[in-house]
Amino acid sequence: MARNEARYREAERKLWESFGVVPGEQRLDLRRSGVTLRVQEVGEGPAVVFVHGASNAGSSWAPLVARLPDFRCVLLDRPGCGLSDRLAANFDDVERLGAFADGLVADVLDALGLESAHVVATSFGGYIALRTAAAEPRRVGRMVLFGWSIGAPVGKVPLVMRMTGVPVLSRLLLSVPPNARAVRAIFRQIGLRQALEQGRISQEALDWFLALLRDTPTMRNEVAAGPRIFNPVRGMNERILLPASLLARVQAPVHFVWGEEDPFGGAEIARSFVAHLPNAGLELLPGTGHAPWMDDADHAAMATRSFLQYPAGSVT
Repeated sequence: MARNEARYREAERKLWESFGVVPGEQRLDLRRSGVTLRVQEVGEGPAVVFVHGASNAGSSWAPLVARLPDFRCVLLDRPGCGLSDRLAANFDDVERLGAFADGLVADVLDALGLESAHVVATSFGGYIALRTAAAEPRRVGRMVLFGWSIGAPVGKVPLVMRMTGVPVLSRLLLSVPPNARAVRAIFRQIGLRQALEQGRISQEALDWFLALLRDTPTMRNEVAAGPRIFNPVRGMNERILLPASLLARVQAPVHFVWGEEDPFGGAEIARSFVAHLPNAGLELLPGTGHAPWMDDADHAAMATRSFLQYPAGSVT
């Protein structure tokens, strides 16, 4: 897929402009990971690192962080995503992926000269956040996790993600030029049908995501990086699941904002998974899918601000 950074940046600029925000930008050389990462920053105040999901980028958080000017929101483009460089080597097994996830946020904090920060994450970003909190407890303050995280038991995996688990099908998927119809289909598959139908997802957001898929190698890099997380039959590579012993080591206060209509796992999976964390609370949102901050950005911002501003040691 051809890379057109200028066209991507223009779509990204229009997205941020629609919220009246002009983010700062810098590139960080990460020592542990050996990669150069692009980050954007919005707002001033306590530092919060935002970690996006699979085949996405930092600007996916725009509707939320535009409502959080009282925090220093640091938005990563994970390696290989958006405008960040890809890692020099792919992950050939789940263990190597886990080791990378353990250190990514700490690697970013080191590059920023920060001892610690709060973390907001979703999906694959949730996997990274939880592993970081278990491996580097002194680097993480409080965490807000939106929706199902990789590492939790899975309910149903959208077709487009099952296809990435089959090499022939993933190559076919990547060979098809993305278009506006495909973007809407992806959003519907992750539980955002109502948000689309009711106009809660702006045209600028749709155009930006199309540009991400069309004008950057984000999806190609994510598929190539491995290991195979999704399975066409069982839905999930069970070796990626986070064991109860690891979750028990997450001492940071965590607030889950989880949509009951999240296709990856609804209320039952949410309650079971969150119960393994010693300092976690769960907020279930009816009629909401995998990206609650896109369903209701105002509520997501209120929940994030309220939780991150609690005194140390408080969970709810």
